[in-house]
Order: sequence, then C-alpha cells, then structure tokens
Amino acid sequence: MTPTAGPAKEGAPRVAVCSLGCSKNLVDTENMMGMIRAAGMEIVSDEGEADVVLVNTCGFIADAAQESVDSIIEYAHRRSRGEIRALVVTGCLVQRYGRALTEEMPEVDAIVGTGEYGRCVEAIQGALRGEKLTIVGKAGYLASDGSPRVVSTPQHYAYIKIGEGCANRCAYCLIPSLRGPVRSRPLESIVREAQGLAAQGVREAILVAQDTTRYGQDIYGGPSLPALLRAVARVDGIEWIRVMYAYPSRIDEELISVFEEERKVVKYMDIPMQHGSDRVLTAMNRSSSREQMMQTVREIRARIPRVVIRTSLIVGFPGETEADVDDLLDFVDTVRPERAGVFEFSAEEGTPAFDMRDQVPSSIAKERRGRVMEALAAISLGFGRSRVGTVVRVIVDGPSAESDLLVDARSYAEAPEVDGTVFVGDATLRQGEFVDVRITDARDYDAAAEVVSRPPAGNVEKSSGHQCRAHI
Repeated sequence: MTPTAGPAKEGAPRVAVCSLGCSKNLVDTENMMGMIRAAGMEIVSDEGEADVVLVNTCGFIADAAQESVDSIIEYAHRRSRGEIRALVVTGCLVQRYGRALTEEMPEVDAIVGTGEYGRCVEAIQGALRGEKLTIVGKAGYLASDGSPRVVSTPQHYAYIKIGEGCANRCAYCLIPSLRGPVRSRPLESIVREAQGLAAQGVREAILVAQDTTRYGQDIYGGPSLPALLRAVARVDGIEWIRVMYAYPSRIDEELISVFEEERKVVKYMDIPMQHGSDRVLTAMNRSSSREQMMQTVREIRARIPRVVIRTSLIVGFPGETEADVDDLLDFVDTVRPERAGVFEFSAEEGTPAFDMRDQVPSSIAKERRGRVMEALAAISLGFGRSRVGTVVRVIVDGPSAESDLLVDARSYAEAPEVDGTVFVGDATLRQGEFVDVRITDARDYDAAAEVVSRPPAGNVEKSSGHQCRAHI
C-alpha cells in the first residue's frame, strides 16, 4: 500500500468526509481520502472547520438511500447558509440516480459515481471554483495497492477489498448495476497491501468483496480465494484473517481446507443464505438450494470444531407464504447460525423483484422478521452460554461506553460493526492488544469476560472447549 502524502499545504482546502453504508463503501471512502490528502488538501474531523463536505452514499435499498438523502439534505442546508463552500456527493446513490440528484438538490455542487472515484479531487477542485460537475460513467473503478488510502478504522484492524462488482443477479439486488461486473485484484497487489497495513499496526485483515468466493475467476480462470488466503497468511504482523460474504454454492472442499488448516484464518464463515424455502430461493434467483446449504454447513461443522457461522436472511419476498416462513424457521433451527442479520424485503426499482406479483405488506414482513430474529437470538444466546467458562483469545477494540472499568473486545466469533462485543473487566488493556480471557457471562449477542493472561503477539484464537463512518 502506497503511503499517503504528508501534511496539507498551507491554506489548502479543508475537507470533511462522511461515509455511509457497508465496509466495502468505507474502503472506497478511505481511498478517496487518500487521494484528497495526496493532492495537498487537509482532511478534518470537525465539520465546522471544513470548506468542503464529501458524502459517500449508499443506495442499495430504500432505507439506505433515504439515510443518504437525509445526510445530503443536512449538508445542503449548511451549504445554503454559507457554512461550507462546497458539497460533493459520491457513491451508489449517485450511480443509481445520476443528474437527478443535482436537479432535486441544487445545493450539491458535484456528483461522482462509483466508476469515477479517481476523479474525486477534480470534483472538489471544480466545486470550489463554482462549477457544477456531473461525473458519472460505467462502474469500473478498482483501487490497487498503489492507491493512496487513509485508513479510518481503529489501527489494529482494516478492511481489504479484494474485488469489486457482482455476477450473481439475485432478483432483489441492484449491486450489478451499481458496481458493475466482477473485477478481482491481482493476488500480489492484495498481499502488498496487507504488508503495508501490517507495517502500520494492523493485526486483523478483513477481506471483503460483493462475493469473496468468486475472487480470481475473472483473472485466473477460476475461483482463487484459497490461494489468496494462504498468501495473506504468510504476511508477518497479520494475526487474524477474516473473510466476509462467501456465497454458499461456491464454498468447496479446498476453501474449507484452508479454514481448517491455516491458523491465522479465523474460524468464522460469513455465508449469506437469504432464505430456507426452496420456492423462495428459486424466485430470488439464488443458485443454492435449501439442502445444498444445509449440507455445506454440515461439512463445515464436521471439519472445523467451534466454527461460527454468520448469515443474512430476507423475509417478505414477493409471494412468500406462511408455509415458506415455517420452512425458514425450520432451516434456521437446523443450520443454527451463531450470528445473523434479518432484513425485510425492499422493492427496488430496476430489479426483477420490483414488479413481481404478491408483494408482501410491510406490516406482515415486519412481524415475520420479529419471529425469525427471536429464533436467532435464542441460538446466539445458547452459543454464548456454551462458551461460559472457556478461555478465548480476544483483540481489544478500546474503552467501553458501558463502563470506565471495561474495554470492548472481540474474539474470533465477532466481526467488527455487525456482531456483538466481549466486555472485559480490565480498563488498563490497550487497543489492539491480544489477551486470553475467560468468558464469565453471556447475553443474546454479547459476553462478559475476565483476563487470564496477556499472551505474546503471534498467537491466535484458542478455546478450551445513519452513521457517518468517517469524519476524519
């Protein structure tokens, strides 16, 4: 990873950045911040000091799009009052709606689509000159290890985007139109970025893409995630490697073997399964059947003791019946994912599902989500209670908002942002420190623990049994 430029030039524009949406979007934001800083501008965390605000938006589903719009309106008011000189909007919402955004919100000075992130500095400079810029093209951008980047997560972990785009064509999803076709980064580029991050103090590398299991198919002729994981596992300084968004039909023997054999690859598999009814899965245009997914999970659990399965599920898809929900609940009870998120179907214009018959009323979808979440919470609590008394390795995320006497930490079983927390009763622990703790109590998603020992760096997990992500 190329180091970013040094201090900003005297009198240079000051830019505040608001990043919305997922971790993949956050990496794009960090790349843009790197470009902004490399151009000699100053990144500021206090919006009151900013000349320019850049909002990197999410437009994946209606709720995310509305959060993005609300954020833009908030900054547009500040722009109209003269509190900032320019407002630049980038990302998925721009790619989705294009020039309509500036027509509806004239306070926006420039918009930059997902394929044009490399022109963010041009957009800022033009906006400061009073120009109105629309920079939206095909979704083809992909950063490399040579791209400047300002990492905004805590120093000890960082996301590494290994590819971009999606080819799955799920009936409910806009990602292919917002992000384009699958584009993988060369393995060597990813390894160099991991090395650069490790040199900066990163200990947990979290590999992300729209579909990590499709990594390498476009440039190496076949899925190459196993080879990538083995290569990143050789990087000195990286102690944990976490993989997100593994498509269930592409989890094969070779990938499971890597999780089984590589000690740095944490025993945590994020597998978006989406539903447990074959009828609904077919309507969603998912390539996995209920039985295929259950068989995959059975094999994973047989091969990898104490593995944690995370999944995401959708309720309220058009045509979903109570019998389908019963199938989903039975599926959940069989697969028993320790971690999960459940989403109500969002009808997005431009997707096949938008025009499907038998749309499920939102009130019914909400009720179904509640039932599924209740079942998943009980599974998560059972998993937590099974850990009480065991010793696990955790990484310290920092002081806890729960109490001055605690720190927030995570074991292999908790990914940042999306899962729970291990609260450790020792406020002297340092951010980024690995510690062996004994689990003493469990809630639905969180756990409490006490310190057993502070092991040397280099050892990994063992077990005895609207948010603006970055105002930098």
